[in-house]
Amino acid sequence: MWRRRTGQTMLVAVGLLNLVPGTGLVFPERMGAAYGVDVTGADLETLMRHRALLLAVAGGLAVLAAFRSRLRPAAITVNALSLSGFTVIALTTPAVNTELTRVAWADIAGLLVLSCGAVLLGRDRP
Repeated sequence: MWRRRTGQTMLVAVGLLNLVPGTGLVFPERMGAAYGVDVTGADLETLMRHRALLLAVAGGLAVLAAFRSRLRPAAITVNALSLSGFTVIALTTPAVNTELTRVAWADIAGLLVLSCGAVLLGRDRP
């Protein structure tokens, strides 16, 4: 019982990690400060809002999967790809700003939490 509850809590935590930047879909002006970039022009705003949408979808899937075991494989895969993908890109790109580096480290923490949650929920198969 404790394994399942702890695993569920970890999936919810990872979901929230991805849902928070999803607010940029509605409030694009906040993304500039979060990422340390100037979101100027409709083109960049559109790209950043799309990023916010994708993060919200991944985050929402993780939260839902915490309580729906059949969704867990997809949620874990999508969130692992999202978190690790940004981390690799950010940490291998020369001269990224401090805010993007901070986001990459948060994603590494998210990957650790996601991995632990996946292990704890591993026996709780659909």
